[in-house]
Amino acid sequence: MSLDLRLLDDEETVELVRSVVGDPTARVGGWVVECVDYAFGSPTTGGLFRIRGTATVSTAEVSWSLFVKLVHSYRHWPLLDVLPPQLRERALDGVAWRYEVDVYTAGLGDALPDGLRLPHVHRVKDLGDDRMVLVLEDVLTSAAAWDTARFARAAYLLGRLAARLTRHDVLPASASWTPGEVTGIHYTGRVLVAALPALDDDLTWTHPLLTANRDLRTDLLELARRVPAILDALARLPQVLMHGDASPQNLLVPVAEPNSFVAIDWTLGGLAAVGDDLGQLLVGLTHAGHLLPAALPALREVIVRAYAVGLAEEDLSVDEAAVRYGLDGGLVVRSAFTALPLERLREPLTEELAGLVQARLQLTRYLVDLGLALPHPFPAPP
Repeated sequence: MSLDLRLLDDEETVELVRSVVGDPTARVGGWVVECVDYAFGSPTTGGLFRIRGTATVSTAEVSWSLFVKLVHSYRHWPLLDVLPPQLRERALDGVAWRYEVDVYTAGLGDALPDGLRLPHVHRVKDLGDDRMVLVLEDVLTSAAAWDTARFARAAYLLGRLAARLTRHDVLPASASWTPGEVTGIHYTGRVLVAALPALDDDLTWTHPLLTANRDLRTDLLELARRVPAILDALARLPQVLMHGDASPQNLLVPVAEPNSFVAIDWTLGGLAAVGDDLGQLLVGLTHAGHLLPAALPALREVIVRAYAVGLAEEDLSVDEAAVRYGLDGGLVVRSAFTALPLERLREPLTEELAGLVQARLQLTRYLVDLGLALPHPFPAPP
């Protein structure tokens, strides 16, 4: 069965399977293709797939799997027209869309600290028309829940990663090299275009699940007023190269190496304020409904300390206060205005929706309080 003649044909799939199982003469049986859910708003992702099957090596039947990602230019993104003109122009200019492909093919793995690695790349195929296919290792992940020790381990390695990426300057040219640009893109592209107009709409707060939280609206709009100053402060903090979306969902824990991580989804990275990568590490599982917002304050302190230790181990000493500000500032700009599932408020009222909104209200309240507590005056240039 072919995945798609434009992506992989049967002959290519058989060749890849033989490479995966380590036998050029393996007899490859049938396979199935599964579509993998992903955020529709991911502008450079055209599709995610998993291919599973069996092969006969000598006389033994073995199972195999491949992970396939279609990457394409921003011009193929259905939501391109909603971007502000300046951001749309930047998205269409150059090769920023192929950043993840460049990361996997630029020798970045040699600069990663022990305990953090990239997935193995089986093949990169150029389809033309600004579309490329990545065939990656399908990492068998641990089912164990993330505990405090795992969060600390991840933060420590992210600190070492930031120092190493910055010292060796190994991110590809398609990364962002302008301080604060990545955070600004998230704000301009998502918050200003859709989230803030909805949060400022009286009708939004008449919904029965939100009507008792109008004080949150007031605080969200006050926080939005402070965002330009927060972005300015972030740009004046020490700048490091970073992953860009280091949530637990993008730090896979292999079954065979449970004290390590496989870093995936390198879709938008470059220079950012020190500590920025900790933001999505902190809230990723809460946003997905797997960690209560009440756990975040204590966890925040754990990961700030661990990240600072990782930086210091790589001879990059940064004050914890700067790391904390980089975490808090980047996080609230990126996530405080988009945590509420406003896109679902037109759905019928169900227990599931009510539970989701209640959890996201708690998360939003935490993020807004974090943002409003950012120090004034903002930090002076280091």
